[in-house]
Amino acid sequence: MQRRFLFWSNARSAILSLVLVLMCIGSINVYSASFVSAAAMFGNTAYYFIKYIYYGLGGLLAMYIIGWRINYHFWFKHEKCWAAIMLVVLLCVDAFGATTKGAQRWLSIGGFSFQPSEFVKLGVILIGSGYLGRLWQQGIRPHLLQQKSNLAFWVTAVLAFMVLIQPDMGTAAIIMALMIILYLVAGLPWKQVGVMLGIAAVGVVCAVAVAPYRLSRVVNWLDPWKDPQGNGYQMVQSLIAIGSGGWHGTNLGMGTGKFFFLPEAHTDFAFAIWCQEWGFFFAVALLAIFLLLAYAILQVAKNTTDEAGYLLVTGVNFLVVGQAIANMAMVCGLLPVIGVPLSFISYGGTSLIATLAAVGMVCAVYRDEVRKERLGQSSSQPPIPPRYTQEGQASQPLRFRPRGWQPK
Repeated sequence: MQRRFLFWSNARSAILSLVLVLMCIGSINVYSASFVSAAAMFGNTAYYFIKYIYYGLGGLLAMYIIGWRINYHFWFKHEKCWAAIMLVVLLCVDAFGATTKGAQRWLSIGGFSFQPSEFVKLGVILIGSGYLGRLWQQGIRPHLLQQKSNLAFWVTAVLAFMVLIQPDMGTAAIIMALMIILYLVAGLPWKQVGVMLGIAAVGVVCAVAVAPYRLSRVVNWLDPWKDPQGNGYQMVQSLIAIGSGGWHGTNLGMGTGKFFFLPEAHTDFAFAIWCQEWGFFFAVALLAIFLLLAYAILQVAKNTTDEAGYLLVTGVNFLVVGQAIANMAMVCGLLPVIGVPLSFISYGGTSLIATLAAVGMVCAVYRDEVRKERLGQSSSQPPIPPRYTQEGQASQPLRFRPRGWQPK
């Protein structure tokens, strides 16, 4: 586990360095993208920048506590409790949440507002990795129609539905996608994957059909120039901002998109401002940093000998980097506008804290593996999915078993 990773002494050092670099980029971009609107709304050009720093420090503290002070197995011991808490909190959002821009997604406690669905993303990773990790150790293949292995999937479906009715289809889709990825890694049969994707496609069509604004987003995604001053305005302005940056950008602070042309310039469409002010080369550099972060987290997963830890690190990788790539694709018009934040770069306190907490869990897995290596308890190979029989049982022993396991 403590192997050299490119320019760093180990993968954890690389992860921490890249996260800090992304946060520095994010703080600069948030200030540049928001100082006009912040001055107009609050009389302080650094309003959003200061709040980003505030939330960033809180997130770093959470990352330190989770990554260096808590054994990550602790989270797996209370899966039912976390699921119940998330369900109750989402019900509170539905009953008492604040409505902003037509969506009821926020809770306010003592003057502090947060978006619970951001923590639900991390919560379903914890539930899925712990639940599926135990099945993996027992040689049980996950099956969506068998009660002994489908509980995590249906719990996630309920949570995703609660987020969908806020309404927040983009976050609901991410929540389900994270659990589906964990099931795939744990060995879900490909036939069931095909059926599940078909059901998901039907669900998306139904969700779009019952909400005219979602249908409008799809139509304007296909051709935003059809209504550039109406429903396609945001996407058109995003493409204009990206295109006007050219190869080298317009220089820091000189982008025009933030002057009330591009809505959500410092949140969901922060990447458009980055492209406009820094140009194509730095846009590619930002993407490269995320891909390098994904590779570093992958190295931690590949060298993790615990099944649940392996799934946890894999899920966090898709949450942090996969969500970032989805945002970039959305801003560039490759995906419909679904309100997905760009990890570390978009302004959003809840998202930033949840993302840093997720990185802390990767560090916790790394720390536990290093401890086992020092004590001589770590195997030399990471866990691999077993081969299964048609009955869903492992046809050969798993490479790793819980401590104290003895062959029959």
